[in-house]
Amino acid sequence: MKNIFKQTILCIGLISLAFSQEIPNEFQEFQVQKLLTDAGQNWETNTLFGLPRFQSVSKAKPENIIKSDSLNIRTRTGIFTKNGAMALYGFGHFSFKKHFYGYLYPRIVNDPDTFIRYSGVPRDITRGGFNSGETDLSGIGFQNDWLTLQLGRGRESWGAGNEIQLALSENSPAYDYGMLGLDFGKLRAKYIHGFLESTENDINRYITARGIEWTNGKSLIIGLSETVIYSGEDRPLDIGYINPISTHLEIELNERLNTLGTGSANAVWQVSVDWLPIHNLRFSGNFLYDEFVLDKIQFEEGKENGKAYSGRISYTPI
Repeated sequence: MKNIFKQTILCIGLISLAFSQEIPNEFQEFQVQKLLTDAGQNWETNTLFGLPRFQSVSKAKPENIIKSDSLNIRTRTGIFTKNGAMALYGFGHFSFKKHFYGYLYPRIVNDPDTFIRYSGVPRDITRGGFNSGETDLSGIGFQNDWLTLQLGRGRESWGAGNEIQLALSENSPAYDYGMLGLDFGKLRAKYIHGFLESTENDINRYITARGIEWTNGKSLIIGLSETVIYSGEDRPLDIGYINPISTHLEIELNERLNTLGTGSANAVWQVSVDWLPIHNLRFSGNFLYDEFVLDKIQFEEGKENGKAYSGRISYTPI
């Protein structure tokens, strides 16, 4: 029975990785992939900055590589129910010439408050019993052995371990952003820049993050990341944050933002460690620092460095 369960889990995991770029959180494949990582599977492609993707997993599993240059399309549709509420979804994704891909995951619901991460606006009228709809995931991209470029809608999850992320979490509502990823073997980097929302007071809010990690490819990953939220009345995208190799402190203190002062942006820095000392046993930890207080006058004014941490130990005997 244990072998049958193990084979089933591995089969589902390989299917999800072979035919998906982004996996919706509600899908069983999403949870299976997290379970496999806890059990020590696919650690060649495990990362602190998002879930494994098919193109990167193919390097560890050559049999999964799509060798055809033709257009490959996969679709599915279904219904989720929760406490009497219902969500109807459709999911489609394609790959073209091995490296180009796209995906779409829209859904309509009859009770927006029931489903977590849902951000669609409810309407006063209904159609077929549904009163709200949104696109949770969508985008296009290019990925090869060392470069990933993606533009779309979704969410990021940065940090070690499952469900202990501190700044960027898989449980947030979706947002629109662009992403750049670099993979140089043991050294990997990632950068995102996106738009969060506009408030009723015409305040535009944006997010940008950059991270770098080292891995031995087998059992250990160490990473450092910076996440920034910046905003302002009718504020446009800030060119100062578009440079992937930059830091919030250097940009802000040297007055290279498109708005004056230091009160329009907030940054956090995070150190993460993911360790697999033996097969099936995983230690994960994150330590976050919120805004460095550097000057004596700031301490005298009562300002302090904010701190947060999270940790997790998992044993997964499959």
